[in-house]
Amino acid sequence: MMSRYDLEPRPDAVAAHGNLCIAIGWDAPLDTFFAMVLRDDDDVPDEARDLVWVGTRYGEVAEADNATDAIRAFAAILEGLAATLCADRSKEGSRPRSPWIR
Repeated sequence: MMSRYDLEPRPDAVAAHGNLCIAIGWDAPLDTFFAMVLRDDDDVPDEARDLVWVGTRYGEVAEADNATDAIRAFAAILEGLAATLCADRSKEGSRPRSPWIR
């Protein structure tokens, strides 16, 4: 399982980077919080879409506050979001690291 919350971009971030897609959550199979900020514009080449993307490796982001801090410059962080993410982690748990993951 995985939780995912879409966040509203800050107006100054949109002014600087154009339309943005921002998400944060808990990824149980990877045992990590994740956060991403992507440019949402068909005219932007694929290699230039990712502005922030953390939590792509097993156990990379252990604290919810680190995930929110990674996107704070781009998104309006709602009060209690870190607590909600921690509750998701408690509810969904995590999976043991597969021997196939390096």
